[in-house]
Amino acid sequence: MSPDDPPEAGDAPPPDLHPRPGSPLGARTPITTAEGLLAIKPVLVMADDHLDAVIRRAGASPSTRVLGVVDSSGVLIGIVTSHDLVATVVGRLAPGALLTEIRDADGVQEFDRYVEATVAGDLMRPAAVLPRTATMAEAFRLMHVRGLSGAYVVDADGRPTGYVDGLELAAAVAAGD
Repeated sequence: MSPDDPPEAGDAPPPDLHPRPGSPLGARTPITTAEGLLAIKPVLVMADDHLDAVIRRAGASPSTRVLGVVDSSGVLIGIVTSHDLVATVVGRLAPGALLTEIRDADGVQEFDRYVEATVAGDLMRPAAVLPRTATMAEAFRLMHVRGLSGAYVVDADGRPTGYVDGLELAAAVAAGD
């Protein structure tokens, strides 16, 4: 299984996430329940949207740390992380901060990607999606394996119906919400 593969539908969920007593959230909680409690709106952009506009949209919705990239029919085709957006700005304003991280050819490519990006599609990564039938355990697993702080819930056609944020989910579990 590669890190880009979504959780298998038959994967057994891990033991409960040890929510606080009285919390409605646990490993087997449907992601749609958690999504409703968080009520974080997806931030959706098009691949050809200029990064200045994308950054402004992201800044207006700080709880959405992973932006969805959709095609003209509204199907999620990829994601852009807030980390990538910040790195793009850093690459232009203070490139030395990114240059110190270059250790190999992959690092050079990543630096070039940040410095040369002009539209959302230049920073787009493979989509991180969960079916509406997913559980919180599957959501946390997907985010952990992909190294992401959020994921999109999509319908059967691949259109986003919601967004779940890992930190917001963790805080809700810890708070017993």
